[in-house]
Amino acid sequence: KEKNVKKAFLWNMIGSTCYSGSSFLYLLVVTRVCGAQLAGFYSLSYATAQLLLQVGRYGVRTYQATDLEHKYIFSEYKVSRIITCALMMLFGIIYSSFSFKGEYIIISTFIIMMKMIDAVEDVFHGNLQQKYHVEQMGKMLAARNLYSAVFFTAMLIITKNLYCTCVATSTTSLILCLIINSQMTRKYVGHEEDGRKLQMSHVWELLRTCTPMFIGTFLSLLLYNIPKYAMAGVMTDEYQTYYSILFMPSFVISLMCEFVFKPTITTIAELWWENNVKKFTLYILRIIGIIRRTLLEIIYGVDLSPYKLHFVVLLIGGGISAEVYMIYNILIAIRWGKCLLPVYSITAIITIAAARILVQQWGIMGAALNYVLSCSILFVLFTLILVYVILRKKHQN
Repeated sequence: KEKNVKKAFLWNMIGSTCYSGSSFLYLLVVTRVCGAQLAGFYSLSYATAQLLLQVGRYGVRTYQATDLEHKYIFSEYKVSRIITCALMMLFGIIYSSFSFKGEYIIISTFIIMMKMIDAVEDVFHGNLQQKYHVEQMGKMLAARNLYSAVFFTAMLIITKNLYCTCVATSTTSLILCLIINSQMTRKYVGHEEDGRKLQMSHVWELLRTCTPMFIGTFLSLLLYNIPKYAMAGVMTDEYQTYYSILFMPSFVISLMCEFVFKPTITTIAELWWENNVKKFTLYILRIIGIIRRTLLEIIYGVDLSPYKLHFVVLLIGGGISAEVYMIYNILIAIRWGKCLLPVYSITAIITIAAARILVQQWGIMGAALNYVLSCSILFVLFTLILVYVILRKKHQN
């Protein structure tokens, strides 16, 4: 178990800050250096990359971190990740080729590759978390994202060329990611596989098991990006930039809830399997209380004064989204991932039907309301399921 909980939380907070901070730094730098129109293209490509990242991760991380019985060995998790990352890049190349022309195809592809690196390091971090080395996970997350952010910023300022910047950043970041994660994993985990050998049948079984989680996370991010795609059909590129800047704090709030939640997921799984329903319930209520105190303020170099109300609406959505993220992962940790697909399917039907109507009627405010609508539906449905599962467990005990 974690011997130093404070250290684990501290380094996870530092790592998550670097990860979430780099997300808005990229958009900020592109907006400042390249202008709102090119930033709109970058924003749409980054949103797609974030969506395709769910293909790379395939919903395995929470399952891996809560695999307390060590059903699968690390080699099997790694091979599964190679397969899913290859699929992620394949879909990314197809998307870029059909959506853009000329060098924009290359830029979009390498933006997707920058997000693929998150999926690569995620499998190493899952292994460390499974062995209660959250602080080492945070250190690696911080080191790699700091490098990527500094390199991207310096490269774009010097060259003023988004093409060269994306290619160079993604290539060097991938090399750094593989080096530091491999070394740290060998140092702190070693080769603890109990003499078991890699079996491809186990790899396919793992991917089948995590398919509902993958579909759930994919649909989740698709729901959050539906307003952007709806805007692409009826509004010009610069409005993508305005919406992305307004949306970024709520997006960062969702990411930063990992400060509190990510180090606790293995403990949550332990409490559940120990049948300690009271302690389990009190534990997650404490986490919810801490997450709700998260507050962020971000300033960009464009005039957003006409969009103050939009900003507030998106912040509310970000707060709800953080709660959704937490409950979603709890359901996976206690092996109730089977409920994810129907919940996201219901939400997708409602949100997709409403998106274009809301955007055509109210523009950016319609996009913001559509985001809050999807978050709210997910929160209500997931909360009802979690309450049902807890009451059922209590009754069984």
